[in-house]
Amino acid sequence: MEQPIKSRYDTNPFNPDDHSHDNDSPPDLGNTDSPELKVAWDKRPSFNTDPTPIDEGGTGEATKTQSDAGDFSVDFDTLGSSVNTLLEKAKTLVTQYENLRKHVLNSEGTVFGQNSTVTVASDFYTSGNGGTGTWTHRDNNTGPTVFAKPAQEFAEKMNPAQQKTLQGIGASLEVLGEYIALVNHSGQVYAAADKHSLFPAPPSKKVIG
Repeated sequence: MEQPIKSRYDTNPFNPDDHSHDNDSPPDLGNTDSPELKVAWDKRPSFNTDPTPIDEGGTGEATKTQSDAGDFSVDFDTLGSSVNTLLEKAKTLVTQYENLRKHVLNSEGTVFGQNSTVTVASDFYTSGNGGTGTWTHRDNNTGPTVFAKPAQEFAEKMNPAQQKTLQGIGASLEVLGEYIALVNHSGQVYAAADKHSLFPAPPSKKVIG
């Protein structure tokens, strides 16, 4: 029988013959639901669109603050290009995440061999006179392999850990989406400020002096 290959990454590999932890309770991972993600924008909203006020206090109403920003300039072409780049990256990541999420959730009931079976043949040979004989066939018996029960015990602990990992990945992508929206919102705010920063028209009356 081949000896297992030792991994430098897993210093404590699962040993199906070690039953010392059979009665240990799995750690409480809390909520393990992974979010189902979609990209809200196919294209970023234009900077020429007036910004929607953001609720920063969680009260349902926009929080407005006023302060002197000082002199600054914004390169809208560069900012818009950067947002589009982030958006395309986000689309790719969300697609990959959803593919991984569906694969994990659809296969976690079988991936570790929890339902593995083996079929044992029950044919036997009957000797006869003169050294001759016949083969008698009976129905083969199918049952779980010796790996099925350890795999089920392993899955009870590994599946929640995998779900928690998916939850973390999904949460990170949600934060990325919020960041992209805020960057684009900043562009809209700068553009709106720029459109309203023109000097007023001179008075219609002539200057007398």
